[in-house]
Amino acid sequence: MNLKKKLVGATSVLAVSAGLLGAGLVAAPGAHAASTCTTAVQTNMGSHYYANQPSTNSWSTNCILAQGNQGYAVEALQRSLRMCVNTWTRNNVVVDGVYGPKTAQAVRYAQAKYGTAVDGVYGPKTRDAMRWWSENYGGGSDACRS
Repeated sequence: MNLKKKLVGATSVLAVSAGLLGAGLVAAPGAHAASTCTTAVQTNMGSHYYANQPSTNSWSTNCILAQGNQGYAVEALQRSLRMCVNTWTRNNVVVDGVYGPKTAQAVRYAQAKYGTAVDGVYGPKTRDAMRWWSENYGGGSDACRS
């Protein structure tokens, strides 16, 4: 095969790939969306403190929650939003396992308070920034910990 045919073939492949990437049909290598949180895992917060944090079934805390999600992962998030953000969240967030408008509002309050992007969606950056309601298994009082 001569050089001209190789260049035309390679250019065609690049053009098709670029078109698919532009249409969102081909993901870049290593790029993937975070999974939805489905349960919670107990995380060591130091000094005998443990917090339940949303996680996937494979125990990864690199997951997301948004309006419409339900279950134990949402309950774990709601407990910390209720106890550790502000007076509004303490009075308005119900730990019921349903990520509704009040939970989304509480996430926005937490994101603003802790300096992350404010979008009402819980994800790894929100997880890392926020304080978590933590039980003390060493005999002391439960507390909000980061």
